[in-house]
Amino acid sequence: MTYAFSAIITLEDNGYSVRFPDIDDCVTCGETMSEAVDMAEDALCLMLADKEECGDEIPEPSDIDDIKTEQNETIVLISCDTDKYRR
Repeated sequence: MTYAFSAIITLEDNGYSVRFPDIDDCVTCGETMSEAVDMAEDALCLMLADKEECGDEIPEPSDIDDIKTEQNETIVLISCDTDKYRR
């Protein structure tokens, strides 16, 4: 399956943290913005592939315009293909 979810990337003192507002406990980080996005894709695929295998419900992604951010935060759209991830 292919999915796309919004991630909130926060500038921290030592890099970037990433969280997915629609998926509880799906968090990661990176030293650079590029690394944080790569790590976010990996974390999202891992979490969604696990949900698929367990038969857990996968939430509908929120509309990006409905997500609130702080001054040091950026929203990015992260996509993943869980079939490709499993290979």
